[in-house]
Amino acid sequence: MAEASSPSAPAASNASKRLREDGEAIKSRLLDQHFHITRYVDPLVPRKTSDPQNWPRGVTPEMEQKWLAIIKEHRSTKTT
Repeated sequence: MAEASSPSAPAASNASKRLREDGEAIKSRLLDQHFHITRYVDPLVPRKTSDPQNWPRGVTPEMEQKWLAIIKEHRSTKTT
């Protein structure tokens, strides 16, 4: 019985090794080799400036500065 199972053991080992290698090859094709995360800003960190293109109609840079000043003032009074 042990002799009959020993020839299939290397075949199973080779099959799993081939599947692993194929998986690695497929994964490497799916990944963008030229992608570097450091080239992109962190989407969870607030940006220094907002894009006026995304502002609602009628909002001006002066309005934004006024609102930011109100927010800053509120935060400074809240923490003290």
